[in-house]
Amino acid sequence: MLRPKGNRETLPSPAKHLGQHFLTDDRIAARIVDSVDPDLLDRLPAIEIGPGRMILTRHLARRSPRLILVEKDARLIPLLEESFRELGDRVEIRRADALHESLVVQGSPYILLSNLPYNISVPLLMKIIGATPPPVQAVLMFQKEVADRITAPPGGKDYGSLSVAARLLSNPAHLFDIRPGSFHPPPKVHSTVLSFTPAETRLDPAIHGAIHLARAAFSYRRKTLKNALGLGLSAGIMEKVLLLLEHEPDRAGVRPETLSPGDWLDLARRLQEHNPEIFAKIEG
Repeated sequence: MLRPKGNRETLPSPAKHLGQHFLTDDRIAARIVDSVDPDLLDRLPAIEIGPGRMILTRHLARRSPRLILVEKDARLIPLLEESFRELGDRVEIRRADALHESLVVQGSPYILLSNLPYNISVPLLMKIIGATPPPVQAVLMFQKEVADRITAPPGGKDYGSLSVAARLLSNPAHLFDIRPGSFHPPPKVHSTVLSFTPAETRLDPAIHGAIHLARAAFSYRRKTLKNALGLGLSAGIMEKVLLLLEHEPDRAGVRPETLSPGDWLDLARRLQEHNPEIFAKIEG
């Protein structure tokens, strides 16, 4: 097994401004890597975001035919280069911010793994599952509270626009939870590992409109759907939505959390049928 050079005393301290909590339990690291479909792991390129002290990376390097490491912390780059020099072109190390770096392997299906920095985990998730093409499987670690929001079913307190977006773009699945003691430094919260595969609905032309509507409505989640959308949307979109809801009084009076991801997509589809350019100016 490849082992990183140095020990805890000589390795750089975790950087608080980067949200670093390094995983130290090798059994957990092995379990995360083993959560990937073994056929995919053995034959497809893999991207790891934030390899840090390489506890996941060493397991990946033994099996992946091509490994791309994206690391923002410049202090860790020399250690990565030294540790994986013997693998030559099989391992590519990029010093980059994952929020601004391409996380797609062109010309090949790929997988992606990461202990995501908690402070940017949601925008990174949306970038990963919203990519073209997305990874055929992503195994990602989150703060448990965020993971609960991602996987929440309609109707509960954790269900919101993040739940809707995650379900429309992917098929998220809970794998297992991790205690704080498995990290250095230990975070104040438990962590959760989730798996994501692409959802069929991610290619629907109305998907960005559906996510936009959900985000607007959940900004006012205690109000009725009609009132929430009236407050959360721009004037041009709001007028069309309220006109549509006038013919659906039962739906107009419910709260946003009662609508499933499919309901949000259906609402966006019907708006686009009559107003093809209604969501043209919103960002995906």
